[in-house]
Amino acid sequence: MIAEKKRLEENLAGLESSPKKLDREYQTAFSEIERDEEANADEMEMYESNVATDETLKNELKKVKAALSAMEKGTYGFCENCQKEIPLERLRAYPQADTCLDCLPR
Repeated sequence: MIAEKKRLEENLAGLESSPKKLDREYQTAFSEIERDEEANADEMEMYESNVATDETLKNELKKVKAALSAMEKGTYGFCENCQKEIPLERLRAYPQADTCLDCLPR
């Protein structure tokens, strides 16, 4: 799980500027903004195409951090909705799972 956290952080760092040290928030980087209009348009188009990927990475990183926190608290592996134990097969397939299959939104 720690390796997954590192991988997500590295991927986000490639898309965004360095995280602020205090709150670990990532901010979008526009490394070459203000060169010329055409170059700016290209950079904005690339940014727009990466927004979904960026949000997915952020959400997965948030889930991984929550799972690591749950491990520290001793609450890992229990569904946040019904508090039943999440099957081991599900945790092996998706270690940051926070709900059992019965409680997944449909």
